[in-house]
Amino acid sequence: MQGICKLCGYEGPLEESHFIPKFVGKWIKKTSITGYLRESNEVHKRAQDIAKEYWLCGECEDKFSVWETKFANEVFHPFLNKDKSTANYEQWLSKFCASLSWRTLTYIRSKNTHHDKPQEYYDALDKAERHLANYLLDKVDNLNEYEQHLFPLDGIKSTTADGLPPNINRYLLRTMAMDIVGNDSNHFIFTKLPSFIVLGIIHVKEPEKLRSSRIALRAGKICPRNYYWPDGFINYIVEKAKAVSDAYDRIPKKHLDKIDEFLMNNPEKAVNSKLFEAFLHDYEMFGDDVFR
Repeated sequence: MQGICKLCGYEGPLEESHFIPKFVGKWIKKTSITGYLRESNEVHKRAQDIAKEYWLCGECEDKFSVWETKFANEVFHPFLNKDKSTANYEQWLSKFCASLSWRTLTYIRSKNTHHDKPQEYYDALDKAERHLANYLLDKVDNLNEYEQHLFPLDGIKSTTADGLPPNINRYLLRTMAMDIVGNDSNHFIFTKLPSFIVLGIIHVKEPEKLRSSRIALRAGKICPRNYYWPDGFINYIVEKAKAVSDAYDRIPKKHLDKIDEFLMNNPEKAVNSKLFEAFLHDYEMFGDDVFR
């Protein structure tokens, strides 16, 4: 397809670009029970692939692919498949996280063209989008205020928090999502991968509180530590987990019957899946409430 690259502005052939990297969708399918994906807004449909559009030229797509491969091999697969919890990284991680934030920001804005917020909000999005693009294209060598933050997630075994939905572990460990989130003082670009959250800062009042999750520009180490979530962020996560649960409650009965039939015919595949593992985390916390 001919068009203009959303990143560099090149006019010519465009490639189909995945907004959430393709390796993530492949992992979810491989580690699911049925081998399919379901979008939370279209749970009645089974999908073979995740959202993609003709967004980038070949050169920019190749840039992204290098950073995606490094993250997949050095972080994603070791953490999710081999129970690793530490990883050293170099500049590729800040580039990868920035590329995710840029993709999420441009995708969400393309799908939400109605302006119902003050102009200052959209001006801030414009500035963030331009600076992230310039960083990805090596026109600037610093992210400045648009820091990238990575939160590794693990299964919750116990908590004193009230109001957690009975699918919270399945949401944290399995779900993909993209959004722009915030309140009166903070705004973030939110990209959810299985077992990871990437937050790209648009504006934050007290950035020093987020130091533990900040991805260094040149090199650093991901390891277990105490992470700080921005004010109101846990409430957002809970709301989104509940929304996913409510959406799955609306799966048509004929589709649920097919899933039940598949489970009966493939019990070993079901029990050995990562989805079942996440389900067990929820069952250990909430008991029979997971079946509601």
